[in-house]
Amino acid sequence: MKNVPVRSLLLCLVLVFPLQSCVVNRPVHPGPGFVWVAPYTVSSGVVIRGHWKYVGPPKRQRVWVPAHYNRRGHWVRGHWKALKAPRNKNAVWIPGWRTPSGRWHPGHWRYR
Repeated sequence: MKNVPVRSLLLCLVLVFPLQSCVVNRPVHPGPGFVWVAPYTVSSGVVIRGHWKYVGPPKRQRVWVPAHYNRRGHWVRGHWKALKAPRNKNAVWIPGWRTPSGRWHPGHWRYR
């Protein structure tokens, strides 16, 4: 009779471990002005993980770079990037964007 609780415990563990991979944890909320973008799949089949998107007011000399896959295929978490304005006063910051196929294009300065 001593083996009954051990068997029950093992059975529970065997049933729970496969379900553990189904749980998706959100990263810590970065602060006010952020919304959670749920994971989605683009038309090419690339799965874009869930990530925080900044929708708040613009920040001076900083820009939020949303989470994305880099050129090597590694996931890069969202982060703030310091912007150093170029000397040319006609420069405008173009934020990064994701193509319909899921490819990330980083933000850059564009001159008018």
